[in-house]
This record gives sequence, structure tokens and C-alpha cells, in this order.
Amino acid sequence: MTVKMIFEPRTVVEWDAFSSEYPPFSIAVDGYCKGAPRSTPDGLILNINHHEDVDSMATRSSCEQALCLVKLGLYKTFQTRNGKPKATLYLNDCDQDVVLATYVLSYPDHVPRARLRELVRLEDHLDMSAGLFPADKSDSQLIRQLAWISEPYTEARHNGELTAMDARNMKALVEEMHRRVRSTLFGRGKELQLDTRFEVLGSYQDWALVRSVGIHARFGMASKGITAYVELRASEGDRYHYALGRLSSFIPFPVKLICLALNEAEGIDDLTKGWGGGKNHGGSPRELGSKLPPEEVGRIIEGCIALHRRIIEEKPPETRKESPSEAVKSRNGKVNGAAKQNGTANPETKDPDVTEEGS
Repeated sequence: MTVKMIFEPRTVVEWDAFSSEYPPFSIAVDGYCKGAPRSTPDGLILNINHHEDVDSMATRSSCEQALCLVKLGLYKTFQTRNGKPKATLYLNDCDQDVVLATYVLSYPDHVPRARLRELVRLEDHLDMSAGLFPADKSDSQLIRQLAWISEPYTEARHNGELTAMDARNMKALVEEMHRRVRSTLFGRGKELQLDTRFEVLGSYQDWALVRSVGIHARFGMASKGITAYVELRASEGDRYHYALGRLSSFIPFPVKLICLALNEAEGIDDLTKGWGGGKNHGGSPRELGSKLPPEEVGRIIEGCIALHRRIIEEKPPETRKESPSEAVKSRNGKVNGAAKQNGTANPETKDPDVTEEGS
């Protein structure tokens, strides 16, 4: 089998470049190539992604897409002359979705195993909901197994090591997690008790600004009924690293509009290097982080939520196909300027609160 992984941390390429400059049998995985899943006309170059230009609830996670591609015959085309699977996987991160996607693509003969499909299904639900999917009690063991598999990644993220991790260490992290997946599939895996603690830095009407204390804080947020969040993942001097997400598009937390406003506040024009993501989840610039402190991020987001509500209320029927972020762009307006006209709400003032550890 000739399936290899190439890591280029925090790199994002456009589809035009990826489809024309990369060799046949290339697969961009989970955000390495910006944009919706697609392939070249000959089917020899693929983008597996669910972050940009997609309906988050209708588009499967990268690992679920990979599973379907393998089951639908990917390696009938992606193969060497002697019929062995052949692919080069391009990656810029090493999260749970990447780990399972690359495992499926690297070990297609393991796809029939029920436990692998169950892990992929769980990760698909978590990715779709920015980690806030209400888990069933019947999935408790599966969640603990996935937590053990992904422990090297979650620890690196929690300790702030991920923001500057190089390609060699990122590849080593994924290979270790691949070993853990294999152990789990063959009955030698372990389970990890979840540390779901988090600190509330700002409590708003529709969302929460939090700092993770435990490495599984999003399970804790979900158990406390939080449906949208900004998570302060790390800070280095005057630079901050954030993740943001919402349970679904039904939650009034307009991620794209928020990213647009935060890029505006940062003075970032090249959006490939700025705040970005999908409809339901996103984050600060991968490499440099953000210069905006938490209180400023909170103020801007509250303005965006107020603007979002006003745009929805004022929309005539013929323009309802236009998203709030598109509405702002079509009016050639600045998000923050429009938000200020609408006013912003202040967070509830209270001392930071650390939740109790969940199950």
C-alpha cells in the first residue's frame, strides 16, 4: 500500500492551485484546501472538507466522507499498477477528524470493522455541532474510547503546543493516534475519564466566553446547556488563540458574520490568514492568533448578534436567500460600523466560575 501523509501546519491553499499544481492521487483533508468537497474532472485530485462553502448539517465530516469514498470504490482508481491503494494526503492539522480520516484512507481494509464506523459516526456528530452534540448515554464508552485515542492531540492543544507545532511532530502525533485506533479496533484499547471543567470568562444572553480547564471542556459545556461559545485556547503575550462554535445554524450566533467583523477589527484583508471556518465553527488565525483581548472579542460579537437579528427582521421576502454576512457585503458596509449603530449588550458581570467536573 502506498498511502503517505504530508503535513504543512497551518497552510491553506485554494482549490485552483491544488487542482492544477498537485500531482494525481492527491487528497486534501479537512481544511488544507479551502472550500467545499470536490474533485477534478478526471477524479484524480480530491478535496475532503466540511468547513467552508457548505451546509454544516448536510455535509459530513472529513472522516465520514473518507469512509464513504473508500466504501464507494476510491481505491479502484487511486491505485498503483499492481492494484495497491495509492494516495498522498495533505494536512494542516491533527485533530480527531483528521486522525480518523487519515486512518480510514491509510487502512481501507479496516473499514468493515463496526467499531471504526461507530467512532467515525461519533466524530461526525461532534464535528457537525462544534463539539456540542448532545451525546446519548449509550455512547458513554465510545466517547471514553475516542477520548483516549485523541489524548495526544487534546493534551497538545490544551497545553498550547499545537499553535506552533511543526510538521514532524504533527505527523508523530497522528501516527501515535493511529496506533491507538488500531488497538481499539482489535480489543486492546483503553478508555479515558473525561475532564470537562471550564471557566466562564463572560456570560452573555446567547453564548458564553470560556477558557478550557479540562481537556474535554466542550462535553462540559454541552452538559451545562451552552449552545454557542468562544473558547480561549491559549495566550502568548499580547496574542490570543480562540475557537468559536455553535450547536447548529438554528442558534443565533452568526459565525461567518462574526469572523468578518473580527477580521475587520484586526485589519486583516487576506481572509486565508484571518479568522475563518464554516457556518457553525471557526477560529482565530492559525499561525499568529489574534491581537484582540477577550473583552474586545465579546463586545464585537454582541454587536454582530444584534446586527444579525436586525438584518433578519428587516429582510423582505425576496432577499431571504441572502445570509446576514452577504447582506452586509452587498451593502458595501462595514460590519463593526453597522453593529455600533445597532448597539451592543454587555455581559453579565460576575466572578469567573469553574464548573464541576462532569462524567
